[in-house]
Amino acid sequence: MAPDPGIDRRRETILAAAYVQFMRYGYRRTAMEDIARETGVSRASLYRHFANKEEIFRSLAERLHDEAVAAAEQALKAPGPVAERVREALEAKSVRFLEVMHGSPHGAELVDESSRLCGELAAASEARVQKLLTEALRAAARAGEVDLARAGVSAVAAAELLVLAAAGLKHGAGDVDAFRTRLAALVRVFFAGTGAGPTE
Repeated sequence: MAPDPGIDRRRETILAAAYVQFMRYGYRRTAMEDIARETGVSRASLYRHFANKEEIFRSLAERLHDEAVAAAEQALKAPGPVAERVREALEAKSVRFLEVMHGSPHGAELVDESSRLCGELAAASEARVQKLLTEALRAAARAGEVDLARAGVSAVAAAELLVLAAAGLKHGAGDVDAFRTRLAALVRVFFAGTGAGPTE
């Protein structure tokens, strides 16, 4: 049986309303009643689509991770130097979550709840991006654009290092622009050791 597009639209409307509530009040202070009111539906209608607040939060996190991976994949498939494409992919993977953290007075709480409730989603997202980076680096090596042997790393190891380093750069970054500056420097340093051209 084909999915009902009306149900999908209603779920998306609920998720959009929940995002507003979580950003405004944080996870703990947001109740199902608040989400129902923001959506413009009854609580009974809300419960027909989601069992509880945790399921809504996890669904939102899953959507954000899927969007981040899709944006990273699009960046890696775009034309241009591999260093630039890698920088844009790593940025795409992280920036949306940084916007949540810095865009809400409850950002730290939302990040903590995401780690508690959605840790496996984040791990799966990182693994997907790492695989995409590995494929991009292998293709760049075959094309002679980079020399990973010169840097003493495999494509798999290089992708892992880049993902882990980018994640580390989020800590202590005062805002999204600070993260972008740090990330650009990381990518420049990494690719300088592989023979790739510079990236801003």
